[in-house]
Amino acid sequence: MTDLAAFRDAAHELADLADAATMRAFRHHLDVRTKADGTWVTAVDEEVERTLRAALRRRFPEHAVLGEEDGLDGPPDAPRWVIDPIDGTTNFVKGNPVFATLIGLQVDGQDVLGVASAPALATRFDGIAGGPARQDGRPITVSDIDRLDAAEVAFGGLCYFADRGLASAPARLTEVTARQRGYGDFWNHCLVAAGSTDVAVEAAVSLWDLVAVKVIVEAAGGRFTDLDGVTTADGGSAVSSNGLLHEAVLALLTPDAQDARPTRDAGDVGA
Repeated sequence: MTDLAAFRDAAHELADLADAATMRAFRHHLDVRTKADGTWVTAVDEEVERTLRAALRRRFPEHAVLGEEDGLDGPPDAPRWVIDPIDGTTNFVKGNPVFATLIGLQVDGQDVLGVASAPALATRFDGIAGGPARQDGRPITVSDIDRLDAAEVAFGGLCYFADRGLASAPARLTEVTARQRGYGDFWNHCLVAAGSTDVAVEAAVSLWDLVAVKVIVEAAGGRFTDLDGVTTADGGSAVSSNGLLHEAVLALLTPDAQDARPTRDAGDVGA
């Protein structure tokens, strides 16, 4: 049986390496380029990924590694580490402390381990399949809010909802929820895991953005799907929640729901 606790320890050692590199560079002059997809990448992103790949090759030479910057290498059927060297590169470049290194592990196609290390926020989350989830070593769990009209929802970039034909979805959720925030990136989902927010929704994300946070949310007792309700980190979108609100949120994120006008006292659909 895979020793997930041992792999978690290894992931924390990788996160220590990443934190040292990102914090040396944070709020200093950065070499920034624009990638073909229009997103930014820095020399620090590339340095961190190279460092983590090298460490993984030394420690787990039989494993595969998938990273945002350098793609996949290693056997296709082996345990696969999934790395985002800096999730929130734009924040990192702009001096915003909401960025993290994400380290996930997939075994037999299942997402089984996640570490999200946010050194500028002085915090780190981890989770293993079946639990526990932790923040800075202490157990965390999702909230017990069961009504949308009492819930807080956090959004990723709003423009991406329009790209998916869901331009009114954020407004619909706003109309039926108590609070709305736009924390962004990994932070949305980690706050769901910690019970600090109740739902997080993103319309455009990649596998390396999600494996680690999916495990953390699920280990904390929450639910994680794409916008279509499929339990996956590879659906190009994400909904994380405390589980109690999930179906009600998904119902508001379908194209068929776009013409209806919910009201805030419709929040009991989440009960």
